[in-house]
Parts: sequence; C-alpha cells; structure tokens
Amino acid sequence: MNALRGKVLTEELQDLSAGEPYYVPLPGAYVRWSNEEQAAAVSDGFGFFKIAKAEIGDTLVVSMIGFETVGWVYNGESYVDIPLKAGVDLESAVVVEKRTAIQLSLLSPLDVQSLNRKELSKAACCNLSEAFETNASVDASFTDAVTGTRQIRMLGLAGKYSQIQVDNLPGPRGLNVVKGLELIAGDWIHAIHISKGSGTVNQGHESITGQINVEMKNPETADPLLVNFYLNGMGRSEINVVSSQKISRRWSTAVLLNGLRNERLNDRNEDGFLDVPLHYHLIGRNEWKFVGDRGIRGEYAITLLQAGAGAGKKKAYEEGLTSSQGWQDLLNAPTDLWSAVTQINRMETTAKTGYVFPNADWRSIGTQFTFYDHRHEQRFGDNDYEGYERLFRGNILYADIIGNTNHSFTTCLSYVYNSFDERLQFQANDSMDVYKREEQVPGVSVEYTWSGKARWSVIGGVRYDQHNMFGGILSPRLHARWSLTENISLKFAAGRGFRTPNPFMEELGTWASQRQWYLGRDTWRLQPEIAVNVGTNVTSKFRLNYREASLTVDAYSTRFENKLVVDLDQATDAIHLYNLSGNSFANTAQAEFNWDLHRRWDVRLAYRWVNAHTDRILGNPTEDPFVSKHRGFSQLSYASQLDEREGQWLADATLQWIGAQRLPSTSENPEPFMLPDEAPDFYQLNAQVTRQINAEFSVYLGVENALNYKQERPIIGADYGDNPVTEQQFNNYFDASLVYGPIFGRMFYMGLRWGILPPKSGE
Repeated sequence: MNALRGKVLTEELQDLSAGEPYYVPLPGAYVRWSNEEQAAAVSDGFGFFKIAKAEIGDTLVVSMIGFETVGWVYNGESYVDIPLKAGVDLESAVVVEKRTAIQLSLLSPLDVQSLNRKELSKAACCNLSEAFETNASVDASFTDAVTGTRQIRMLGLAGKYSQIQVDNLPGPRGLNVVKGLELIAGDWIHAIHISKGSGTVNQGHESITGQINVEMKNPETADPLLVNFYLNGMGRSEINVVSSQKISRRWSTAVLLNGLRNERLNDRNEDGFLDVPLHYHLIGRNEWKFVGDRGIRGEYAITLLQAGAGAGKKKAYEEGLTSSQGWQDLLNAPTDLWSAVTQINRMETTAKTGYVFPNADWRSIGTQFTFYDHRHEQRFGDNDYEGYERLFRGNILYADIIGNTNHSFTTCLSYVYNSFDERLQFQANDSMDVYKREEQVPGVSVEYTWSGKARWSVIGGVRYDQHNMFGGILSPRLHARWSLTENISLKFAAGRGFRTPNPFMEELGTWASQRQWYLGRDTWRLQPEIAVNVGTNVTSKFRLNYREASLTVDAYSTRFENKLVVDLDQATDAIHLYNLSGNSFANTAQAEFNWDLHRRWDVRLAYRWVNAHTDRILGNPTEDPFVSKHRGFSQLSYASQLDEREGQWLADATLQWIGAQRLPSTSENPEPFMLPDEAPDFYQLNAQVTRQINAEFSVYLGVENALNYKQERPIIGADYGDNPVTEQQFNNYFDASLVYGPIFGRMFYMGLRWGILPPKSGE
C-alpha cells in the first residue's frame, strides 16, 4: 500500500521542576496535502493517521483548532511524527493537559461515550452495577426491596436489551444477565464504552438498545500492584487486589482478586425484613497476554467465582447466625419465616488470538472463543429454582481493505451453542417444572467502512443467523457520521436485533413476592424478541469562557416486532408472560452538557425524556412501569493542584432528579395492601471526597443518598410494628418487588487505595 503513516503529537511538561518535555498523542487533527484538498485524513484516538503518499517535495499540512498549523515537506519517508504547538505561546506559562473523565468521539460514526478510571473513581464503584451512578445515559435501580440486586436501563428499556460485553466478548447475559453486574469488581475495570443504538454486526445479534463494553485491566494496563479496601455503613467490607507481571519478552500476566462479606442484620425501617441482604462472594481472574515477533497476538483468561446472598425476615437469620451451620444452609432448609437465599457458581474461559500480516497492517485474521459454565440456585419463600447454563461462542474474523484504506471491511463467521436447564417448584404446585432448551446458532456477518472524506464516514453491515429454534433471521445495521465543522458531528444509526428471553432470571425481582407465574400458550416455544432501533446524535465541542465544553443531544426510538410481555397488572397475585407482536416501543431524547468550568472545577448537566409503552392483551395501561418519563442530572467535580509529592484533593457531588413513575396496579388488594398508581418524584444526592496522599496511596470518604430519601412501605404485607398482618394476609398480599426508590436511606462509606505504580519512561 502506497501510504504515509504517522502520528500527531503535542508537547507537554512531565517534570515541572526539571522542565523536561514529553509528547502525548493528539486525536482529531486534520492532515492533508497542500495541493490536494480532497486527500485528507484525521488522526485517531491515539494520534495515528494514514494518508496516500504524494510526490517528493509536496507539503503535508497538519492543523487543529487551538494549535499552530504545521507544514512538513515530504522526502519519501514511510512514517513520521509531527508535533503541534499550542496556538498561543505565553512566556512563563505552563500548559498541562487535563484529561476529561468522559471521552466523546467526533470522528467515529458510532455514538460512543467512554468512561475512564477518572470517571469510575468518582464513586465507590465496587462493581459494575454501581458504575453508572455518575452517568446520565444509563440508569441503575433496585429489582426489589429485599435482595439488594441492581439492574440497569438504557434508552428507556431494561438492561437485557443492551448487549453487555467484557473485552468485546459475551458479558452478563442468559441466567447471569442481572446478578452478573454485581460480580464484576469495579477495580478490575479499566474503562467502560457505552454505545447507544444498535451495535456493530460482528459482535452478534443481541444488541437492540446499545452495547456496553467493559474493558478489563489486563497485563498491559494493570499496575504492578493495587489494593483497594472498602467498608460501608451497612456492614459490607470488600477488598480488591490487582497485580500484573512481565514473565518474559513475549508473555505477561495479570491476577485480579475480589472478596466481599456482609453479615450485619440491618432493619432501619423496622418492618421485620432485612434492608440489605447478607452477602459473600469470592472471585478470581487470571489473564495471560502473548506478543509474538511475527504479528501474532494472544489474550487468554479464566475467571472463577462463588457467591451467596441471604435476604428476607430478620428473625430467620438471627436463628441461622446462631446455629452451628450458618445462614447459607437456609437454601436447603426452608423455615416458617420468609427468606430468600441465593448461591451462584461460575467458571469462564476466554481466548483471543490474532495475526497481522507483515507489510500489510490493514490485513488481519483473528479468533475469539468463550466458554462458561453457570449454576444458579435460589429459594424465595417456598418457591425453589435451579438453573444451569452452558455457553460456547466462537468467532473467526478477517479484516482487509478494498483498493485503499478508505474502503475497509471485516467479515465474521460465528457459532453459538447455549443450553439451559431450569427447574422450578412453586408453593402452589407440588411438582417440579422442568424447562430445557438448546440453542445452536451459526451466523455470518460482513461490515464495510467508508472513510473517503474527512467530513463523512459510514459503517454498514448485515448479519444472518440460522437459529435452530427460530429459523433464519437477518440483522442489517448502519452508522453514519457527517462533520458539519471540525467540532460538530451529526450521527445517524439504524439497526435490527433479536434475543432469546430468559424471564425467570430477567425478572428476578418478582420472585420477592407471592405472585405465581402464568405462562402463556406455547410460552416455552418462545419466539425471539425482535426490535428495530433508529436514532440520531449531535455532538459539539467548543470553548465557553475560554474553557473546554461539549454539548450532546440525541434521540432514539426502539420499536418491537415481537416482545415477551411481563404483565404485572392483570392480577396482583400473578405474573403473566406472553408473546405479543404489536405497537410496543420506547422513545427517548437526551441532552448533556459538559464544561471545564475552571482549571479546578468541572460541571455536567443532563436531562432525559422517556416515553415507553408495551402492548398488552387486556389493553390499558400500556405505559411501562418503573420508568421515569423525566430525569435530571447534575454533577460538580473538583481537583486541587498536585503538590510536590503528587498529592491532591478530589471531590465530586452528583444530584439526580428522578421523575414520577407508574407502578403496577394494586387496586384489587384491600386498602391496607394498596400502593398509589404512581410513585412520586424524588432527589438523590451522592458525594465523595478523596485525599491522594501521593501517587501510590489515597483514602476516600463518601455518602450515598445524602438527602436520606426512602420509599415508604417498600414491602406490601410486611409486619409494620403495631399493625402486624396475619399469616393468611401475608400469603395473599406479600410483595417486595414494587420498588422505585432507595430502601436503606443515607449510607456512608470509606476506603483506601494503595499500589505500586509502573516505572516512568526512562527510569
């Protein structure tokens, strides 16, 4: 390929006392030949660019707003580094780059928001389910009032419609789709990439509202050693250990460990139920990375976990904790006191191998393999569940160009084997119900990328999957970008996706009730949920009062061709499941403003509107429950100047306004067991202060729900002090699944981080 490759850099000061300069990549710079306006390129997120070669003696022009334009004379080189200086050079002034906590791309056709460690450290972020508390695009809420399990929503729909990945491989899904979020430790995460709208076809067919890719710390990005200890006011203690080691010139490894335990009995509202569950888990991950000399790369990992949780009546655990066996044994020893006990065991292995062709770095071939064995056991009251899932997924990918790098493509051959064995026994049925299915899905996809002009780029793809249960399904997807100016991008996305529902685990919160499951006709010959998502995004970066700022406005619409309806409104003691093709949809619009208010202060403001409706057999109400039509978000962050020991103060405060939400109807219940049809709006404030003593050690103190808002009567049928319910009333009306807000109230936490940092360049 007759192309010039290079990197655009900008000068910074690494050691302020010595005044030694170093260079960092500069993304978004425009590169063109002076005599060819159309032959242009833009430096990517790492500063790299590639442009067709011209004649020797021609001038390459590199420019970017805020920097001096550079003209470089070409003398036949194949690679060049081009540094840019700031456009205004003030004597005795020191310019230091302030890396933003969230990165927005003006150049990618995908609507991607990337959260780095700076953003993730603004809250305790002990696991993935808590990582979105400072993010306006993804909501996190509780599934019920007893288990403490968190679920997410994106574009107005439950997290099951977002494809969650770990290092671009399958993440929480299947039987692990809800609980799996809390089994990825926050300190293991290097970055989170949130892509709204249908994702790329090569990553599979399950993306409907978007993709969330969790980039884990690996042998290259993990510190030699990091230890984080966390303790909160609920009695939860947690420790994370991350370590990396260079084994040889070709091999390196990373070990990630997480341990959690909570055995404090919390019942602040004195309703007789634990406000948060007793909990423990042990998780370990080991990843190896291989870098060969001839273009071969490999990443191989294994993850093992064991987790358990207990919730329900406080007295059940007072008895369990005083016995010789402990509360975990309540799983196999039902008591007369309502309790909910869960045990999870999981083993997962992944392997990625790639080969880049010599002298043709645009051509590559790679394989991706994932296998996991997942076992989930639980008992909620007198209802028992045992679930066993196995998954194997294999991808073979080939990437190349058509003529030149303006036209590139990637093809993928995939195969998915997914088996489920679920056994349920409800209190109203003495027999064990067994639900088994085995999915085999070979698929093929091709994705084409056109980046011929600086203002335009397009990613188009189509995927075909041959499902052994549902037949052939086509999933076309399109992403396009048009740059109105160098700092304003307009993006468009459209695509179709499908998924197989797993309602017993996806609706985990409804187990915390006396509701009985009613499966519609041929429910277990379910049709897949199929939806089309269309959306647009405008991203603008600019300067406000001479400080960096950005404004993002987007709107998305998701319409279902077929949907599994989970109907909680037909009866207060039932969960009705049925497939329905009709006019189910979710429309959203969001605006987000980020501003570097001062060199020490950052501000973020956002507002989102959601209109989500699901068709039902009996008609109204069709408005989705537990969805706020209006939500406001604001965040203020402070960072002091680094001292001579690289110490500083960091502070963050996040205030959210959660608008009113519809609740499933309880109108059939007697008045003492009814809830309003609509939950009130409320505010939630989280704050954290961190003292970084030096580069290796820091301590932090924070508060969640600082305004102490608590949902009134979170559990229908609980024993409320002087007005205890009878056993018959409890059996008829108990429901802890109608949760819209916090249960525990104000909660303080503290922790410390200590680590051994990698040596700086040149040391």
